[in-house]
Amino acid sequence: MRHGSVRLAAVAAISIALLAACSGSGATNAPAESQAPAESAAPSAAALKVALVLPGPASDKGFNQSAYEALAELESKFGAETAYTESVAPNEFETAYRDYAGKGFNVIIGQGFEFGDIAAKVAPDYPDVKFLVTNNNALSGPNAEGLQPKSQDAAYLAGVVAGMATKSGKVGGIAGMQFPVIVAQMEAYKLGVLSVRPDAQVTLTYLGTFDDVAKAKETTQAMIDSGIDVIYHIADAAGVGVIQAADAGKILVIGWGKDQSELAPNAVVTSQIVDQKEMIVEAIGRIVNGQFAGEPQFFGLDTPVLGLAPIGAVDTDTAAKIQAKVDEVEAAILSGTTEVPFIPEPSN
Repeated sequence: MRHGSVRLAAVAAISIALLAACSGSGATNAPAESQAPAESAAPSAAALKVALVLPGPASDKGFNQSAYEALAELESKFGAETAYTESVAPNEFETAYRDYAGKGFNVIIGQGFEFGDIAAKVAPDYPDVKFLVTNNNALSGPNAEGLQPKSQDAAYLAGVVAGMATKSGKVGGIAGMQFPVIVAQMEAYKLGVLSVRPDAQVTLTYLGTFDDVAKAKETTQAMIDSGIDVIYHIADAAGVGVIQAADAGKILVIGWGKDQSELAPNAVVTSQIVDQKEMIVEAIGRIVNGQFAGEPQFFGLDTPVLGLAPIGAVDTDTAAKIQAKVDEVEAAILSGTTEVPFIPEPSN
C-alpha cells in the first residue's frame, strides 16, 4: 500500500507532477442536494476528516485519479483534513478501513464496487463513521451508502459512437473485472453499438486485472489483428495500455472515467465521463449538511457526473454526425423513450 495525506486547504491546487509522484492528496467541499437524512450524526465541517482508499494508483488518468482529485475540493470548500492510500490490495481493504477509523477519520471512502462487502462488515463497529463506496448500487445502512452512477446509460452512448465510427463493422470492449456494475456497462455498450449498426460484431473481453498494462496492450493488439477498429475500455490503469496500443495500431479508442483524449489525440474518439470527483463532493456535502441517506444514491445523465467527452480523432463532418446522434439518443434516454437495461452478467 502507498500512503499520502494532505491537511487543510493550503494544497487545494495540486499539480500534475504531484499526481504522478503520488505524494499528496487534497481536499475540497461541495454543494449538497437535499436528501432524506439518516439517523447517524453528521460531522461539522470543522471536524471533517475524510480518508480515501484506492485500489489502484492515484495517477491512473482515470477512475482513481478522479476520486483523488476530490480531496483537494473537499479541503478548499470544507477545510477538511484528508488522507488517502493508493494501490490497496483486496486482502488489505479491511485493514485500511480499520486503520483510518481508529485514527479518527469520520468519513471513509472506498473507491470501487469491490469495497462494498468490507464496508458492510466494518461499518457496524464504527457507528460514528460514515462509509461511502463509489460505483456500488447495493450498500446501505445507518452509516453506509453506495454511490452509483447510472453508468450503463453513458456506456450505451459510447456504443453509439463506436457503432457510427467503425469502418470494419468490428468493435471491441476491454474491461478489468466482471463486477456487476462493469458488466452492465459492457453490455450496454454492446447494445448501443447494435442500435446504430445491427450487423456489427462486438467482442467483449475481461482482463481479470485493473493494473496490468502489458496484458491490456496484448489484448488490444489481438483485437486489432482480428480486424477490430474501435475499442472501448473500462480498465483503470490498464486502460492506459489499451489507449497506447490503439494509438500505435492506428485505430480508434473510447476512454473511461475522465476525458482521456490528451493521452492519444489521434486515437481517442471520445471518453465516457464518470466524474468520481463530482460524485464524492456531492456526497460529502450531504453529510456535512446532515442529509446522509444511508441507502444507494444514483447519478444519471442529468447530473454533472455522467456524459461523453467531445468527439475527436475523426474528420469534422463525421464528428458532427456522431455528436448529433449521441444528442438524439441521450435525449431519448432522459425522456424515458429509451431505457438502457442493467445487465449484471455477461451475455456471451
